[in-house]
Amino acid sequence: MSALVLSPVAEGACSLERLRIFAFRNYAEQSVEFGRGINVVGGRNAQGKTNLLEAVATLLLTRSPRASSSADVVAWGSDEALVEAKVLRPAADRTLAVHFRRDLASGRVTRTATVDGSPRPARDLLGLCPVVLFWPEDLQLVKAGPDMRRRLLDVVLAQLDRRAAADLLRYRHVLEQRNALLRQLRAGSAGLDALAGFTRELVESGSRIQVARAELVAALIPHGREALAQIGGGEELGLRYLPDGGMEAGAGHEEAEHTLAATLVRRRDEEIARGATLAGPHRDDLELLIGGRPARSAASQGQQRSIVLALKLAEVRHIASRAGVMPVLLLDDVLSELDPGRRRDLVAGIAAAGLQTLITSSEPLPETLPPGTRRFEVASGRVTAVMES
Repeated sequence: MSALVLSPVAEGACSLERLRIFAFRNYAEQSVEFGRGINVVGGRNAQGKTNLLEAVATLLLTRSPRASSSADVVAWGSDEALVEAKVLRPAADRTLAVHFRRDLASGRVTRTATVDGSPRPARDLLGLCPVVLFWPEDLQLVKAGPDMRRRLLDVVLAQLDRRAAADLLRYRHVLEQRNALLRQLRAGSAGLDALAGFTRELVESGSRIQVARAELVAALIPHGREALAQIGGGEELGLRYLPDGGMEAGAGHEEAEHTLAATLVRRRDEEIARGATLAGPHRDDLELLIGGRPARSAASQGQQRSIVLALKLAEVRHIASRAGVMPVLLLDDVLSELDPGRRRDLVAGIAAAGLQTLITSSEPLPETLPPGTRRFEVASGRVTAVMES
């Protein structure tokens, strides 16, 4: 295995200097001062290590990557929650905040966002400080269903491309409305007139999403291959985007739009019979290949772990090259899946890249940690600074 090299591909790095949490998951109220380099968060299971990383991800992505709804992150017995941080950026430092409030009448939880204390649409926070996430469930990326792989692409897109972020949001809303209409058509309680309008809106945003995803996959391929070669994956990593609806490789927006529209027209009767939209970005997939073969069936357990780690490192490189700033890296319990040599190389590579990293771990770390590493311990939703290496 060659040494892992995560050479900086951007002149600056984004980092969180101070994080403040209120009533988020099992945290009542907490402030944490992170270092700009590696920050190691230790502690026994079920104490709040993952929740701490989730709070950071929720702030930088404006919604939790782990929760099905905003209500899930609000602490039990509380009607509001807050995540706020001072973010250091090469362009200009910012204080970002996401506030969750529960309506006492309906029980519904809404979120609002601020930048330097001024209210802003939540989408305006996306990309101000890019982030790359690794959760233990990401190890299922190779063998799990396509939802996880689509999410991987969309999290990257939303942080780098405001148009793509708007299209993803619009597509979800139109898809829900179109599916509701299809169910009404199946029940005979609605007419066909409205379907054409929903289909047109779905095709417009959906085709742009598919083109953006295809371009992203093409950009990730060389980064992923390089990363896998460095961490000892053995064979060449391949990525193949599989757009649902018939879009050809290399298609532009106009061609993709025409193809998706034709597919939906052709399948209209089937969609009405099933009460669901049967083609579009919500059914896309990303095929992972190892040595030219589908990794789902050909990759060993060790190769699957290496593939997922290589994808995350590819995200770091791609985001840095496009955003011009190194992202924050969140690694939740990733070290337990690596042998001591890979742990050592991963930590050394991250330190050399100069990006802020938060690592949770219940496993022994390399004996020698890079200078400036900060350690924290979490117990019952309380974070304590232990030492600085």
